[in-house]
Amino acid sequence: MGEVLISGSPGTGKTMLLLKIMKEFENVIWVTTTRSARALRKLLKSNDVWIVDTHTWAHVKFHPRDIVISNPLNLNEVNLGISRILDSVRGRVIVILDSLSGLLLYHNLQRVVHFLRSALVKLEEKNAPGIFTLVKNAHDIQTETSLYAIFPSVIELLREDDSETRRYIRVVKALEYLEPSFAEIRIVKDDIIVPEHIMDYIIRTLKS
Repeated sequence: MGEVLISGSPGTGKTMLLLKIMKEFENVIWVTTTRSARALRKLLKSNDVWIVDTHTWAHVKFHPRDIVISNPLNLNEVNLGISRILDSVRGRVIVILDSLSGLLLYHNLQRVVHFLRSALVKLEEKNAPGIFTLVKNAHDIQTETSLYAIFPSVIELLREDDSETRRYIRVVKALEYLEPSFAEIRIVKDDIIVPEHIMDYIIRTLKS
């Protein structure tokens, strides 16, 4: 299975794109680092998603499919939470980690990279794809470049605010040649409109 990194500044459409992608999979494990499981479940409007909450910092559980990590500073505990769900779920599953920037608030790059390596090995063992997000321009260029290097596919979302807001998608790294690799996207009510060839590439990569 494939792994994809989606990078973009706030407001570029990362969450909308994740919501669109997750509809293609029978089971979803969503690791949240920037919002609580309760807030995320309200956003997702779903009781079927498994949530690993590294944000709340408490021994609480709002839903049977929530795993709240009491000490997010222990990245092994985060990986164990993901592994527990992967070991119990049957059928096609995708792991979404939103976002790596949340982990970088508390950990240096080396620790996050080590965590990522362990997580990706587990995903490969379980034949499960993973999609990860990063807040672009929230980190120094070395951090961003190092994280981009880990993933075989990197997608950037961009936003321009002039007289009107315009959003774009750019394929930075891919397993195959895509033309064009830069195109405009639109956000409409409850959906994000992405050029078909890029959306097909993302789904094909995750399901390969």
